[in-house]
Amino acid sequence: MCSVVCAARRYDRHRICVTLRPGQGGQNCYSTLASEPTVERRPQRGDHAHAPGIKSLMTPTQIEQFRREGFLVSDPIFSSAEIQTFADAYDACLERLRQEQALKNIRPGQLEDGTETEVQQIRCAHLSHPVFADLVRDARILDRVESLIGPNLRLILCQGLYKPAHTGGEIDWHQDDYYFGVSKPDAVVSCWMAFGDVNEDNGCMWVIPRAHQQLLEHHGVDPGGYVMSSPDEPAAVAVPLQAGQIMFHHGATPHRTLPNTTDQPRRALAIHYMDATATILGGNRENEPPENTPILRGHA
Repeated sequence: MCSVVCAARRYDRHRICVTLRPGQGGQNCYSTLASEPTVERRPQRGDHAHAPGIKSLMTPTQIEQFRREGFLVSDPIFSSAEIQTFADAYDACLERLRQEQALKNIRPGQLEDGTETEVQQIRCAHLSHPVFADLVRDARILDRVESLIGPNLRLILCQGLYKPAHTGGEIDWHQDDYYFGVSKPDAVVSCWMAFGDVNEDNGCMWVIPRAHQQLLEHHGVDPGGYVMSSPDEPAAVAVPLQAGQIMFHHGATPHRTLPNTTDQPRRALAIHYMDATATILGGNRENEPPENTPILRGHA
């Protein structure tokens, strides 16, 4: 890992109130702030066919919340029909990878009863199915990301993270910036969505709000991952989503997902974008071929 990645970065810190409601076991559960009308804009060349250019930018309140808390949950963006299309494409990718014996368990583990767990990865999902090639370019996503990190957008990674029913494993606390090694702070936004409702039982996201001001100490875990050494777990909140919502989070926001203990699989997709004027100095995305990390809007 490049020394630039490992060095602590300090970002501006502010305060904002979020709504918390009691979760399981007395823990905190995040609830979105009251929604308000989003900003309208004229259609632009290159907009996705499903997005006519209306109601696609973040409001000032939403942007301020993202900057202060390190994350933001959108209102539902995608229709039920679109969610089904995404889920079908997701399952097709999984089946092809199984047939090719190329489906990786990136976080092997065990439940308390000794049952083996797994989190299966669809790496570079935008190259695995045309549905996801379109999704990473969808104006409804790109406009919102542009509101947060500016007009020049590069894809860092698009990955499916699949948790099977009953045996879907845990992804422990980490910060995406630790993996990506981008040259300047506040340059990465990760968009996490699920193709079905997610909650504390089937592996929704957990975050530590207001903890995105610096990179924290991580240590290596097999196979090829890093986890935070001392996360502030009492401050964590669960972030359940309805199908069609997206959680946008800062590249340095600590986050994790817990096992899927339900009888249905959990299909999640994480799309990671960066300010294209920044560079990747190290980490696991350095020296990727151009088709893996294309510029989607603006320029480098």
